[in-house]
Amino acid sequence: MFSILRCKISTSRSLFAAVLFAALGFSQISHAGFFDNFEKTEAFPAIDEIRFGLLLHDAEESNSEDGVDLNLEVLFGRIGHERGNFLDHFLMPRPHLGANISFSGDTSMGYFGVTWDTKLTERLFFETSFGGAIHDGAHDDKDEAAFGCAVNFRESGSLGVALSEQWRMLMTIEHMSNAGLCGDNDGLTNAGVRLGYKW
Repeated sequence: MFSILRCKISTSRSLFAAVLFAALGFSQISHAGFFDNFEKTEAFPAIDEIRFGLLLHDAEESNSEDGVDLNLEVLFGRIGHERGNFLDHFLMPRPHLGANISFSGDTSMGYFGVTWDTKLTERLFFETSFGGAIHDGAHDDKDEAAFGCAVNFRESGSLGVALSEQWRMLMTIEHMSNAGLCGDNDGLTNAGVRLGYKW
């Protein structure tokens, strides 16, 4: 049991280290004007970006679930009116819809919410999101992971790098739980790597 846990933690750390190294490497490459459109986004309700990737299921090894999830996500254009300053990214989030599909038959989810982002350097950026998730896992079960409610909270954080004007790579960690509002609350944390294509 402990050897499996150590292996899983080691794998996720290695994955994150590899992505971070790649992100830092890309951030050091400079091409004048290459990312002039990096911050340009569509206006809501147009589709602004699509994403896909693989997430390590239950990365904290807190439940009886494991395996890998396929992640699919659509981000829509920003809500609100541009003010022309750095607060735009905080005051104008992008709504999103997404899904995690478990390859091993464990808990899958569909999720929704809003995403905030901010640039760290010319190419590196950070994102955080908050919303809800509808899952197909158990609500109240002593023998397996149970998540209390049919609809839970979901939040995530991502460190990303712009590979080009259109393509992005993100390392993401997400968590779903009911905040103790109903029944069992085992929670589910997934982590992995995603690619995004921006219109």
